[in-house]
Amino acid sequence: MAADCPAGPVTDEEFASRCDDLNLSGPFAVAVSGGRDSMALALLAASYARTTGARVTAFTVDHGLRPEAADEARRAAGWCESLGLIHRTLRWEGEKPTAGLQAAAREARYYLLAAAAETSGVNTILTGHSADDQAETVFMRLARGAGPRGLAAMDEESLIAAGAGAPVRLLRPLLRFSRARLTATVEAAGQGYVDDPYNDDPAFERIRTRALLAALEEQGLLMQRALLKTAERMRAADRRLEAQCADLFRRAAGCFYGWGGAALQRSAAAAMGSEEAGALAARLLHAVSGEAHRPDEDAAAAALDATLASGAATLGGALIKSLRDRVWFLREPAAVLGRAGAPAIGEITPAAGAVLNWDGRFIIEVSGENIAVAPLGEAGSSALGFRKDLFAGPPEGLLALPAAYRNGELIAAAGGLFTSTGEFAARQLASERFRGGIIRFSPGPGFRSPPHGAGLS
Repeated sequence: MAADCPAGPVTDEEFASRCDDLNLSGPFAVAVSGGRDSMALALLAASYARTTGARVTAFTVDHGLRPEAADEARRAAGWCESLGLIHRTLRWEGEKPTAGLQAAAREARYYLLAAAAETSGVNTILTGHSADDQAETVFMRLARGAGPRGLAAMDEESLIAAGAGAPVRLLRPLLRFSRARLTATVEAAGQGYVDDPYNDDPAFERIRTRALLAALEEQGLLMQRALLKTAERMRAADRRLEAQCADLFRRAAGCFYGWGGAALQRSAAAAMGSEEAGALAARLLHAVSGEAHRPDEDAAAAALDATLASGAATLGGALIKSLRDRVWFLREPAAVLGRAGAPAIGEITPAAGAVLNWDGRFIIEVSGENIAVAPLGEAGSSALGFRKDLFAGPPEGLLALPAAYRNGELIAAAGGLFTSTGEFAARQLASERFRGGIIRFSPGPGFRSPPHGAGLS
């Protein structure tokens, strides 16, 4: 995927062609911050809607991080409505983190967009990411020594979901067009836009990267086209690696379990080479942990080696344990029950009918009244009685399970291990996370079980 060579505005025909290539159909939404790139997207989407009759909604996220944010959201709303677009403003409410603010804001933004799409009857969201954004992302990840997955940067199509919500398509139709052409698009139309002051703040890595890349390109030392080609090649390489890991998992008699763990045949795991073992172990650790980031493959290979040698190892919020003829991957109990630097997951009492994403590992549906959801832990594990002996995995696998209680009495646990009611159901996400098909977002760090549709206005 190389950037476009022509200068001047992006034409309606070019945009329609990209939409066709991405199989855009049905009602869709555009994410509009009010900046030049997103206003170019709004202009092009409005023209596309007039030509095709598509129903298009514009979503603007007000993060509430600057005094001017609310006014900028109102301006974006006015511009979108003047173009004939339906508009909704989505607000990130509640306490904001003091550290990792940019990452938290991004998490909240995609959560709000996905939730709004679901409640608006929209199956696709378009964003205004440009070729410049892609090149900057590749360069920043290259500086961190990223492998194929990181250097693949942004894909033109992803599936995202708000917590436990249904997935929606996320498309980036402008990823092949330069920021200069998107600027030319808004200027040719006489369209106003907002320039975020953060776009000139060298305190942010992306802004420093932008200036450095401009200087390197001016001297002919590193062209944007080369970075985009790297992303394209790394995306293809990452897909091959994903397919190889899936095949390796099958050949190692791999299996996912309803209680959220996974296992490999021990002899097959011991026979793997270091590179393939690290790749597979990293994916499995990420799958069962519920954590946002996949661990380093070298560290994952070392953890698997340590398990084969001594019986157990922990990494990235997950536990690897050798038991009988299997190597098991499961959630580290301390990451759920509490440890230094990681508070325990607290008890919650969802409303009847609630659907929750619990610890990034389970989709939980609660249909009864007065049901509390909490980790099973030692007390709950003991309450399983004889059923505990029927559990085939390591005993630690029980401790980190979500369980349902009424008036302090255990009534159900994930994995079908114990249930005296049909009012609680839990579906594991480990297999989904292993495949990597859906990215589930929450409103911010530590928000374990977002209420459906929260934060919308």
